[in-house]
Amino acid sequence: MPYLPSDRARRDAAPRPLDSDEPPLVLTRRSGSSLFIEHGCPRAGALGLRGGMTLGQAQAIAPGLRAAAHEPHRDRALLLQLAGWALRFSPIVEPVEPDTLVLDVSGCARLFAGEPNIARQAVEGLRRQGLHVRAAIADTVGAAHALAGAGSERIVVVPPGQTCVYIASLPPAALRIDARVVERLEALGVRKIADLLMLPRSSLPSRFGPELVRRLQQALGEAHESITRNEPEELLQARFGFDGVVRDLRVVQSVVERLLKTVVEQVLRRDEALRRMDCTIYYEDVPPAVLSIGLSRASRSGGHVYELLARRIESVDLAPGVCGIVLAARETSRWNASQGELFESRAAGDDEALGCLIDRVANRLGHAAVVRPRLEDDHQPEMAYRYVPVAEAGSVAWDVDSRCGFVAPASEETKPAPLEETGRATQSGSVSARESVPHPQRGWGTLHPSIHHGARRAELSTQTAAARRSRPARLPA
Repeated sequence: MPYLPSDRARRDAAPRPLDSDEPPLVLTRRSGSSLFIEHGCPRAGALGLRGGMTLGQAQAIAPGLRAAAHEPHRDRALLLQLAGWALRFSPIVEPVEPDTLVLDVSGCARLFAGEPNIARQAVEGLRRQGLHVRAAIADTVGAAHALAGAGSERIVVVPPGQTCVYIASLPPAALRIDARVVERLEALGVRKIADLLMLPRSSLPSRFGPELVRRLQQALGEAHESITRNEPEELLQARFGFDGVVRDLRVVQSVVERLLKTVVEQVLRRDEALRRMDCTIYYEDVPPAVLSIGLSRASRSGGHVYELLARRIESVDLAPGVCGIVLAARETSRWNASQGELFESRAAGDDEALGCLIDRVANRLGHAAVVRPRLEDDHQPEMAYRYVPVAEAGSVAWDVDSRCGFVAPASEETKPAPLEETGRATQSGSVSARESVPHPQRGWGTLHPSIHHGARRAELSTQTAAARRSRPARLPA
């Protein structure tokens, strides 16, 4: 799935069909004070926007361009989610970062009336989720990866024993070799795997290293390449089912409290602490309600978590009738007990009390409404931070789109004194006056508008591959 990051960002913003007419989207990363393109959607690639280009250059090419922050942790989470989804096709699924799923479909063809149906159902299912997909089924993992990553067709099923014929026209880069080796091969005129197969195999290790020969042998089935099954971590959860339907708030809260004690006991046995808790309330005839609780700091206090959950449950409509409840610890972290100070300057437990207060406020107002500053690289020191949700402290802090502002000092004593007019001409321009005046975005210490400066500022797009046994199936996500 070469477009997995942009597909994920587009789905998060506003789910739309893949073929919808919308402006191009790029994902950016910050380096100093500049934004550089990290990934782009297919429409952005068609306009010539490439990774490493600055956002300003891209906007000059495509004025209607949309930009969002690149969030690799969300891409990894989506890839793991897709790996769980792909278990319907094979019991052996390996997610390969950044955008690939590898499946072993050996013996699964009879369940789907043929291998082409496996690839077709996988592609259609992922496209319905808003992902660009290419799928390939071949005798080896290397061949399936090459055909899904570098091939032009959406679905390719290689007949047994025909691997060499199908991969001969692909570029050597499809073999998953180092970029420097690819450059050396291109300099010698080796632009297809067929050209590479014409060279004496014994001379390749000394000229290009052992990796090239190993990858070539894996693609042709001469060397074994295993698939590591993804073993999802056991989810800490507890559930309760009612004999009938329940509409009493006190009964629901009592069951939640009992389930929470069970989950906390499981967390303690792992020597961990809670970071995020999900409470799913199942109804008889309507979709379930999911209540998510995020904590600003890891906690082992079941009473604190129950207080937050109880307030959220009060806002849930119980009229349809509750038939079951599931409580799950979605995120945990290692428990770091607070250490006392040699010279106590504050009361013990202040940090825990502050964390509880923050959680209660965020639970009422929403986690995005309570933020904290985080340091960022910027050439302006007063702008070298952003606001991130405080509930994400201690885990992955999500970026926000807007830069936080600078608050001007309230006291006149901190206001820098204006400089005397010099009237001196310089190479960059004549200076008429320089004052320190407040700027709505940059704060104090900016130049007066009357100063003239002559100096210038300077593998789905999810790939999917499958392979037999060995015909392991590979879904580049």
